[in-house]
Amino acid sequence: MALAMGTGIRVFEVPAAHSVGLAGLVGLGFDEDGEPQCKIGLTDDLDDDLRADVLAFGIAVLVGTPEILDESPDGILGISRQRLPQADNGPGNLAWHMLQTCGRESPSTTFRLMIIQPDE
Repeated sequence: MALAMGTGIRVFEVPAAHSVGLAGLVGLGFDEDGEPQCKIGLTDDLDDDLRADVLAFGIAVLVGTPEILDESPDGILGISRQRLPQADNGPGNLAWHMLQTCGRESPSTTFRLMIIQPDE
């Protein structure tokens, strides 16, 4: 959380009931003054370990591969709840290194990113 706050990334909670299958969201939005702002939403039912891993992954997406957000029409991607095998490169690997630097061990910090389909 300190890294997100120190870099101006807004972290907010997302009701789990509105995000079935997701651990969170990552994307670009706007602050109160209309300025662009990076944002990470975390579902409110995550345990501390999964919360830390998803947050690190979201930060890694925003700083390491922000161009991937262009795949979504609204610039927001879902982060799956299910861990993937630990990646050797990309945002999952960067997230793993960030957590290792903080002394945290994790089985995997790699998650699938998904385009969120609006309800119709």
